[in-house]
Amino acid sequence: MASPWYLAAIPLGWLFLRWIWDRPQRGLLLVAALVPFNGLLEIAPAWLQVTGWKELLLVLTLAVAAFVPHRPSEPRPALAWWPVGVALCAFGVISAFVTAGTLGLFAIKITFFYFVVVPLILYLRPFTARDRDLLVTIMMVESVGIAAFGVAQQAIGGAGLARMGYEYNETIRFAGGLLRSFSTFNQPFPFAFYLVTVLLVGGSVAMANPRRPRNRMFLMATPILLVGLAATVVRAALVGLLVGVLVLAVVRYRKELKYAVLGGVGLIVVGAFAMSSQARSSLFSSSSLADRGTGWTSVMQSIGSHPFGDGLGSTGAAKARQLVQELGPMAEKLPYATGEVQIYGRPYQPDNYYMKLLIELGPIGLWLFAVILVVIWLMAIRGARTMRGPDSALALGIAASVLACAVSAVASSYFEIFPSDFYFWLLAGVLGCALTQQSASETGARNAVPEQVS
Repeated sequence: MASPWYLAAIPLGWLFLRWIWDRPQRGLLLVAALVPFNGLLEIAPAWLQVTGWKELLLVLTLAVAAFVPHRPSEPRPALAWWPVGVALCAFGVISAFVTAGTLGLFAIKITFFYFVVVPLILYLRPFTARDRDLLVTIMMVESVGIAAFGVAQQAIGGAGLARMGYEYNETIRFAGGLLRSFSTFNQPFPFAFYLVTVLLVGGSVAMANPRRPRNRMFLMATPILLVGLAATVVRAALVGLLVGVLVLAVVRYRKELKYAVLGGVGLIVVGAFAMSSQARSSLFSSSSLADRGTGWTSVMQSIGSHPFGDGLGSTGAAKARQLVQELGPMAEKLPYATGEVQIYGRPYQPDNYYMKLLIELGPIGLWLFAVILVVIWLMAIRGARTMRGPDSALALGIAASVLACAVSAVASSYFEIFPSDFYFWLLAGVLGCALTQQSASETGARNAVPEQVS
């Protein structure tokens, strides 16, 4: 029996197109509002489980932005990384097709879909100041409820979550006997990284204007987000948050964050002592990092024999999907080698996005991606120092978030974890919109001043 959603696809699609016809930015904002709840599909009835809904909405939004005639819009955003991005995409796409043929399409989608589509929508229909403010509001408001649900999962417990329909070792995970909260996501990792992004971006905007009711309420709710983040037990996210907070403190908010940093350290110490010895040893254990380091060392030693990488999609989720398509259930029983690293039962997952790029695209791909990160970070720091008003605070929050993401990616496959990848490229594009529009407004203001006649 066909899902009611498929039967309603045409009328719903028509309503969506009518809604975004004049302002495709609405489509992007809608996706930004919905993606944090994508994990709820894990327990939704079968007829509600529609895969690919977010990609479909973004493609429809892009089609409207590209092909529907519109009035002259705001200045095009400054996407200074686009030449390097084009080179990375071309290199990655060629690599995927050469090594995997049409099976490489899934790897291309994982790596480049949001990287290309989201900034392209923003280039065609840039976010205005009102759109940017609405995006921040969406992130602030939703994050509080999402974090509260994550905290509540500690009381619900693993058995209660299993009765709700979540699966052990897939969504329900433990660290030393401590449940790792995942809230409305499908795993603890995207939940943790989402909270880090909201804390840094929303926190920067809120501290710049604490008298605004929205900002004041978000600052008051920050402890809920912090407890939710701690409940995920994702160390990469905790380190990323610390790095991001230091950026905010060093650049602008020394006074505001001095006590927050001290309080956060104190909370970590108290929480560590409050944990069971098993959970504490799991959290601070170095064995996991040592195991990863062994694999990373083997990868580094094999680079000489694979200077252009093993091909896009030769590790992680993309390789798992490829093996399933090629071999079916037998894929789970076969070994897979990447360089000198032998991983049995599943493709090698380096848990380090830079190592993943090094394996798949070699030093060239890694260098191209690193250049993109550096360019975006420099743009954000420049915007924080040169722009005025809320956009300046937003740029600083994005700068802190970019550095936090870059650090977190050392111990996670950050840029292929949904919706972390979506939000990263969305904020990078929003930054470009703010930079260009403020520059254009300043130029217009200077030109509007009549020249003095001598």
